[in-house]
Amino acid sequence: MNRAERRRTDKRRSERPKSVTITMDELEKIRKFEARKAKELMMSKNAELANEILKMMLVIPTNVLIADFWPKSARKKIPEFVESCMSLYEAWEKGVVAMDEMQKLTEEYAGIKLVDKGTPTDTALKERARKELR
Repeated sequence: MNRAERRRTDKRRSERPKSVTITMDELEKIRKFEARKAKELMMSKNAELANEILKMMLVIPTNVLIADFWPKSARKKIPEFVESCMSLYEAWEKGVVAMDEMQKLTEEYAGIKLVDKGTPTDTALKERARKELR
């Protein structure tokens, strides 16, 4: 290492890190921007997760239909059944179909109560129904 290289190396070691001065308003804008970006990312992950959960929840009724109701014709009927389920889910996501209507129909045919009043699911369904009315 020659003298010039040693000087450059010593100079780099003694340099202070660069600093930036920002105002509280600028910091607040950056914080809000990053929070909004993080929220959008989480919401997109929630939508992906909801779609994956729906697909996994189709496994149970599909297996019941295969084993108990359509043992001979399942290979023909199951793809149509799953496609109909996914189509109905997409229609619900777009607001074409209301969850409370589907819930009432299912409760009527099954003879059971699916969602109890005051539960988080009941609250979420009512909140979504209010948003759809706007």
